[in-house]
Amino acid sequence: MVSIDFKKIIKIFRSTPEIGGIEISDSAVKFSLAKNDKSVFASLNLAPGIVSEGKVLNKNKLKEALGELHSRITPKLKKKIYAVVNIPDDNIYAQSFNLPMAASDNLEEAVKLNLQMISPMDFSTAYSDWQKIGEIKIDGGQLEILGAFVYGGIVDDIIECLKEVNFVVAAVEYAGLALSRVVAAALPQNPDFVLMHLGANGLNFIFIKNNNFYFSHFAPWPKSEERQIKMSVVEEMVVSETQKTLNFVGSHWPEAQIKNIFFSTPVLEEKITEIISKNFGLPAQKVVLPVSLKDPAGQWSVNDKQMISLGSDWFSVLGSALRGLIPRSKDIIISIASAGTEEEFRQYRIINFAKMWRNAVLTSFGLILAAFVFVDIFITSVVSSLNLQLLNLANLSVSQDIIDLQKEAKDFNAKVDLALKAKQEIYNFSPVFEKLTGFAEEKSVSVDRIFIPSKNSQILFNGRANDYQSVIDFKEKLKSDSQFQEIDMPLSGVVMDSDGKSSFSITFKIK
Repeated sequence: MVSIDFKKIIKIFRSTPEIGGIEISDSAVKFSLAKNDKSVFASLNLAPGIVSEGKVLNKNKLKEALGELHSRITPKLKKKIYAVVNIPDDNIYAQSFNLPMAASDNLEEAVKLNLQMISPMDFSTAYSDWQKIGEIKIDGGQLEILGAFVYGGIVDDIIECLKEVNFVVAAVEYAGLALSRVVAAALPQNPDFVLMHLGANGLNFIFIKNNNFYFSHFAPWPKSEERQIKMSVVEEMVVSETQKTLNFVGSHWPEAQIKNIFFSTPVLEEKITEIISKNFGLPAQKVVLPVSLKDPAGQWSVNDKQMISLGSDWFSVLGSALRGLIPRSKDIIISIASAGTEEEFRQYRIINFAKMWRNAVLTSFGLILAAFVFVDIFITSVVSSLNLQLLNLANLSVSQDIIDLQKEAKDFNAKVDLALKAKQEIYNFSPVFEKLTGFAEEKSVSVDRIFIPSKNSQILFNGRANDYQSVIDFKEKLKSDSQFQEIDMPLSGVVMDSDGKSSFSITFKIK
């Protein structure tokens, strides 16, 4: 009995590609794709001078490294790899602030105004974004908002290098935000805690409250000609920077009860534990990932035995890969990239969707044509056999049985002629599909559905556009093509949402 894997069939026809995470730091580029029991991890070390303090210094060398990373992920060099980009915290400014509950009626405008006021850099040259992280019941209720800023040029340089080696950017986030996502999932029983991450660039302290990122403090290692940092310097920095972090958290969120400090580090586990316990009287616990990770909000989950042995230097890029599991329509997490980046990602999805259906239609017509050829050969063989039998019977005396047989043969031949006529009337809809998707792409229209009952029936086209003018432009484009006629778009068929985007239906016939 032939078994059918419906999951694979659904995967083939879905328009959302697999999205991983790619981390670009001063010392390495890393990629991760989160999948149950099949997670993918790949990395490549960077030579000094390619990326420094989160800024690209040598684009050509970075492109070469990213191209090599691409080849380690897949042998298909032209294949598009979709990823959430993870950049260092060095140049990120993140701050939380509160807004009155009344601001919910016009939240976007209220947040934008506050972002402009707290921006530490020229707002016109910065990329910024925000997300809601909580609510507090004081002064009639307030919304807690997290905002993040980065110089636009830093992000643009990274995206430029990624695009040239066939990486497609779905979103851009910073390392601390990605790291908090992993650790919050690994420690669901501890909704409020401070995480200390010891990395190649320095110490990164993150305050997580109600499983959300609230605050981070990055302290780079002191610059020195020596390649190794002295243990006394590490201890001094751990003590001083931990104290700064605890003081800041205690003054801004006094309701949070910090009972222990979690840390992620590939080395010095026992020493870090000793320093924290000795100087702060708090238990220190190293973060070890479980086999199963699940988003506290329920948007994603992954189960993979590789997680247990995964080093802490992979936590951040894994966090970005886990974000890639969230459906794009539900991803409202901070993305510090230009608006064109997300629009370009949507365009890639539309193109892939159109190509997939084009291939499906062509394959279907190919199978139908092959079936008709087989039937034609079979029927021709049967007709030849019957004609031979009739020729032999012609030499016999005519009987009622022969007359009946001749009548059946005539009926059969009539049916054969009808079948051959039906074969000749098959219409190839593939050029129509390609023309419609081309018009849609030209007029910035997203295709939701194209329904064609038959050649002479009305065709139904459902789509979406960013504004009403794009809908009108698409309709006029159809009218300008002589292949389409009886074009009708009733006013009731156009629906505009609160963002000004339009969904519409239009019917027409083809010649």
